[in-house]
Amino acid sequence: MRNIIKSLVPLALMGALGVAIAQIPAPVLSTEKDADGKALPFGRQPHKPSETPLGSGPYKAIMATDDTLPAHVLYYPKDIAKAGKLPVIAWGNGACVNAGNRFRYFLTEISSHGFLVIASGVMAPITMEVGPQENPAVRPPGAPAPAPKKAPDPAAQKGNPPTTAAQLTEAMDWAIKENSRKGSKFYNRLDVTKVAVAGQSCGGGQAFSVAGDPRLTTVAFFSSGGGAAPNGSESPYAKIHTPVLYLTGDVEHDIAFQSGISGYQGIDRYPVFSAWKEKLTHIGTYGQPDGGELGKLADAWFSWQLRGDMKAAKVFKGADCSLCTDSTWHVSKKKID
Repeated sequence: MRNIIKSLVPLALMGALGVAIAQIPAPVLSTEKDADGKALPFGRQPHKPSETPLGSGPYKAIMATDDTLPAHVLYYPKDIAKAGKLPVIAWGNGACVNAGNRFRYFLTEISSHGFLVIASGVMAPITMEVGPQENPAVRPPGAPAPAPKKAPDPAAQKGNPPTTAAQLTEAMDWAIKENSRKGSKFYNRLDVTKVAVAGQSCGGGQAFSVAGDPRLTTVAFFSSGGGAAPNGSESPYAKIHTPVLYLTGDVEHDIAFQSGISGYQGIDRYPVFSAWKEKLTHIGTYGQPDGGELGKLADAWFSWQLRGDMKAAKVFKGADCSLCTDSTWHVSKKKID
């Protein structure tokens, strides 16, 4: 990799909107378990009704459903008028899990800074918001590959099938339609010229599948990467036409570490920012209040790319960018500065 910048001096991390955040270590995960013995790495977050405004941004956001988009969950500022025109972000869940509320804390945090976020998946039971998450084991270098998993029984998934990449496109189509539909709460409230697609893990793979959509302004991958091209075929990254963000954990704790590196290396024509954090796991900080550090970084990227916020850009832009000067993050970038 080129343009690798690592500071040996801990400095403050500047978050979006100029908010200073002390250098944040990787989260210490809880060993608490639920009644079934499954891990609760972020502890037991208190559940709050979906209409409760949350997030650290200036426009506290709510979580909601809409009958015209039943396979998705929406996140938007409670007072839409005060937030101005909202850029649109379509989100794919980790594990492609059919639960649009799975990343509630993280997505509400982003939305509270003035975005409409549309997550694939239905409004699932409360346990999906505050329940178990287990970090996938990372296979040590040289260790034998695990035995192939038995294909899931289609009948077993009939009641709750995984989400699909098509749902991300559906989310974008719906937002554009609602922005022009009289009577919609989003009528003339959206900036449909500023659209992003993003996802974590499997959801990042879905985002990659639709990254060639000409309506997109940026793409963001969280603990995820791209796909390999068959021999002799065009690079799968050739469809990328926007700035791209890759954020992952380290090689020992994040099974997507190499995918993120490969994705970064595969993109040459457009700006790309890639960073990995020491001791950060695949399940990241999404389950922490306000999505933890990754919530702040996601907001900074989208505020820069979709809102033109140059204070937020300082997290990524320049040799002295906030992540560049944070010794726990390892940064690579092309065409960003």
